[in-house]
Amino acid sequence: MKSHTLVPTSRIALLAFLVLAGTASAQDGELETSWGVPDLQGTWDYRSITPLERPAAFGDKATLTAEEAAELEEQRRQQRAARATSGIQDVDPSQGDVDVGYNSFWLDLGDKVSGTMRTSLIVDPPNGRLPKMTDGAIRRINERYALWGQPPAGPEERNSFERCIIGFNAGPPMTPGAYNNMMEIFQSPGYVAIMTEMINDHRVIPTDGRPHADESMRFWKGDSSGVWDGDTFVVTTKNYTDHTAYRGTGPNLILTERFTRTGPDALLYEYTVDDPESFEAPWTTALEMRRSDDPVLEYACHEGNRAMTLMLRGARHREQQGTAEDGKDWLASWYGGQNRVDAAREALEAAKEEQDQ
Repeated sequence: MKSHTLVPTSRIALLAFLVLAGTASAQDGELETSWGVPDLQGTWDYRSITPLERPAAFGDKATLTAEEAAELEEQRRQQRAARATSGIQDVDPSQGDVDVGYNSFWLDLGDKVSGTMRTSLIVDPPNGRLPKMTDGAIRRINERYALWGQPPAGPEERNSFERCIIGFNAGPPMTPGAYNNMMEIFQSPGYVAIMTEMINDHRVIPTDGRPHADESMRFWKGDSSGVWDGDTFVVTTKNYTDHTAYRGTGPNLILTERFTRTGPDALLYEYTVDDPESFEAPWTTALEMRRSDDPVLEYACHEGNRAMTLMLRGARHREQQGTAEDGKDWLASWYGGQNRVDAAREALEAAKEEQDQ
């Protein structure tokens, strides 16, 4: 959820950097900066009802007609209107105050398909589906869920989203999520800066294609280096940490993002996930972001991390009461809840038994 302040501190620092470095002079309707590169600047909305993977109902159909897109968007509007008038306000009864902290009334998922008119965000493989995961990646995922389903000894035993270190849709890569699907781009000669509304994450990316940091240096958001390829800004990010996992990726993920201005109000955002340790093949998505006049607001996650303090105090209290292991609510329902924890533990146990044979 958003909380409002006049100007976030992180944005002040970002604006100060850009004032010192130089600013673009492109006016509305012009798509090039004063120093001769495409103008990507502005606030961009990446909400979309287009799913990451192609639904089975579409079969081999890769793109939608205008009529099909309009029908899907109308269906989504009617579904939400029906929930709003039913008295439940789009609330999932399983989402209690302690479980998630707020209900789905606060979600902001959008109501339009991507301007690409694709049936899925994934454009490669051609079937619009994620490639098969490796056994190693599946094991890593199960180990994480098994850990998150137990009383935390410290904050390092909770996921990075709960710790407000990384936003679940802020990236890189940026992906449509439950809310805060906004980002703002600033440019100066030699740099492109991206600030996402979720967690107010920001990246200042050089445009000279400089080498990445040594592999011994690891970053929560990876180390990004960019270069212009014609009208497209291409950003390569690597050197992620062991804890930064996007849909099961590992620390050796190489992410390639492509930003292309396709019109006064459109920005094509593409990214390729290349991680042989986690997926049997690379995969690529495409999403058309829309220009927005809305401001990027402050996202004050946890308001000083108070929620993490309360979580750890609750774990210690249960340990004192001798009931810590009885809890079945250490993982919120939107991560799969206890069912996901149990499945992870069963899979790990089965793999161990198979290895011992």
